[in-house]
Amino acid sequence: MSVLNNKKIIISFVLIFTFLIINTASAQNTIFFNSKDITSEIKTVSREGELLIRARDLAELLDADLTWRPALKSLEMESQSVTIKMMANSRYIQIGNDALRTKAGLQLIKNQAYIPLVKSIEAFGYLLEYQRDNEELYIFQPETTINGVSWQEDGNQLQIKMDEITPYRVLHSEDGTEIIIEIDKAEINQEFSDNISNNNYYLKVVNVPDRALLRLIIKSRTPIPFQIDGGIYEHEDSLVLTFLPQLKDIRINKNNLLSVEATGKIPDARTKYFSDTKKMVIDIPSVVIGNFDLDIEDNSLIKDIKVTQHDLDPVVLRIEATMANGDIFKPLQRKENNILTFKPGQRSEISNLEYAEGSFSFTSSSALNPELFLLETPPRLVMNLYHVNRGKGILDKVEIDNNLIKNIRTARFDEQTVRIVADLEELTGYNFVEEQKNGLYYYTVNLENKFAKIETEDNQDYQYLDILMDSKAVYEVKKFNYPHRIVVDFQNTLNNLDKLGEFEKTSLIKDIRNSNYQLEGKEVTRLVFELNEYYSHKVQSYAEGHGIKIALAKEYFKDEEERKKEIGRHLIVVDAGHGGFDPGAIGINGLEEKVPNLAIAKQIAALLASENQDVLLTRSSDEFHSLQKRVKFANQRKADIFVSIHANSFNNSHTGGVETYYNQSSNNQNRFLAEKIHDKLGRNLGLIDRGIKDSNFYVIKYTKMPSALIEVGFLSNPKEEQFLKTKVFQKKAASLIVDGILDYLEENGGK
Repeated sequence: MSVLNNKKIIISFVLIFTFLIINTASAQNTIFFNSKDITSEIKTVSREGELLIRARDLAELLDADLTWRPALKSLEMESQSVTIKMMANSRYIQIGNDALRTKAGLQLIKNQAYIPLVKSIEAFGYLLEYQRDNEELYIFQPETTINGVSWQEDGNQLQIKMDEITPYRVLHSEDGTEIIIEIDKAEINQEFSDNISNNNYYLKVVNVPDRALLRLIIKSRTPIPFQIDGGIYEHEDSLVLTFLPQLKDIRINKNNLLSVEATGKIPDARTKYFSDTKKMVIDIPSVVIGNFDLDIEDNSLIKDIKVTQHDLDPVVLRIEATMANGDIFKPLQRKENNILTFKPGQRSEISNLEYAEGSFSFTSSSALNPELFLLETPPRLVMNLYHVNRGKGILDKVEIDNNLIKNIRTARFDEQTVRIVADLEELTGYNFVEEQKNGLYYYTVNLENKFAKIETEDNQDYQYLDILMDSKAVYEVKKFNYPHRIVVDFQNTLNNLDKLGEFEKTSLIKDIRNSNYQLEGKEVTRLVFELNEYYSHKVQSYAEGHGIKIALAKEYFKDEEERKKEIGRHLIVVDAGHGGFDPGAIGINGLEEKVPNLAIAKQIAALLASENQDVLLTRSSDEFHSLQKRVKFANQRKADIFVSIHANSFNNSHTGGVETYYNQSSNNQNRFLAEKIHDKLGRNLGLIDRGIKDSNFYVIKYTKMPSALIEVGFLSNPKEEQFLKTKVFQKKAASLIVDGILDYLEENGGK
């Protein structure tokens, strides 16, 4: 291709680009001022790629004083102590003592003065957002002022002080060295001071005029220890970013005290000892490596220390110390919350070995890392405890008589090890539990319970379901509707139902199913009794807690009006996640999470209203509300239930399903509500059942009523994104969620 042709192409491209700029400006046909459409009230023109407004119209909008000097063909406009000056045939706009170049400057059109809209409006402190897709220009008065940014809590918290909280988002760079806080409709206080820039951090404030927001950009030479989830919260009219503490120092002093220091509060650490490799491992949650000093040179007890960021979700710092001769360091009582201290040579003392209903327990003076294993012939459970002494209440033998265990024996296995052996009737599973209280460690070994029999019997009024266990049962009975089911969750129980033979079905019990189920991070054995009919039930224990008797009533008719009356009337707040400035997750094909969230929330509200329930929405349109405002909305109105609707996203497009979150509380009502809702969704929505999970999401952590957060599907999954777009799917999800809420109210809320 010739040089001449290249030049023609370049010139053509420049002309087309210039035309597009001019045409875009001229196509600017809708202008909003403080959310009001003022297009028909003002006159605008496009000149040299810049949108101009008639000066008289702008002065009226801003209630500004306008002075025109014909002899000089100059204009002066003053509003709220800000003055701008312009002159015909000049491209400059004077703002106070500063001069700013524009594209077109002041233009005289039919003896009317037209001035650059964007530059003029910005000079008076207004913010602009141009939505190119809709060809709409929005002019806003700032809704908040950023007054200052400062460090708090010894440099582990960053506080952004503002007049009031407006929509915001926090972005974290991939390498972790930059955090961007975007704050909508915000301006900087003229007396704003940067109180955070130092040797490690640098703050840059950027005004983004075409999006009506401010960016606070925090940069660091090293990764910033900040987590998006849970790392930011709202306090009064401030945003607070909480940084994780960083490891600062590891040293051992002349008295052989090993200390670990961080830049902030260190949570309690988990310590493990491995006698075969002579290693001590200290796992510290919520601490990151950072730049730290290590001083263990020429120490006779510790050969080497290795520090790694063991995990990032959740954050765990690992310190691995290799001992010279196998000595064990034990944690001392803490005097400062940012320092852990360990002392060598202390043996733990175990005491008070006891047995109670399928479990045995003992106490230790410090943390242990026991080795547990099963032996088949004869069946027994063995526990090796390293570097311990036997203390008070540790007998050589404890005689026991039940279906699980014969006796428990203790002895010193070698100089370093005490061994505890439980002689079993037959091999079974177990779990090991550690609890810390008042400076002591409590250890419990729970042997798995087993089903002895499941039978039914009748009388004139009830059909009885009898479940008998080998030892005392730890269980929870729940009722689910649509279809009717009785569900019994057993903790620490071996699922041996296949050895009990076929279960006999009855007029009320249609079928029995069993499975292992994750509940609050623990596996339970779940029995589900499918019912043909349900009227009412009651539960009682027998055989010293080994047996459970569930009485199913044979009669009781309850019509729809009676059911509604029994449930009663309740106030339910339905929260559509995200909205306005905050789109939430964005689907692989562009669907914004806020859209289906609102559609489903509105459907839920309509369905609940038809069930004689009072319903409030935290948002009923595409608008932003902070998490704090949503929680405050529900708490102030003393709602009976709070349900938040969301859609999920993940970096793998094949991941999908529905999951429900709750925040654990002492009365378990949050979990009961989540179970009721998720039971309907997991069985009937047609997506993978991802279960219920405990979480600290802000809106379910700080609401004072039973609360649940539902992730209805995955926007990152193309198939589920298409589902979430459709009214059929939205209505189905809403209907199932309402069924769950009514099920919860029928069993709990109506009492």
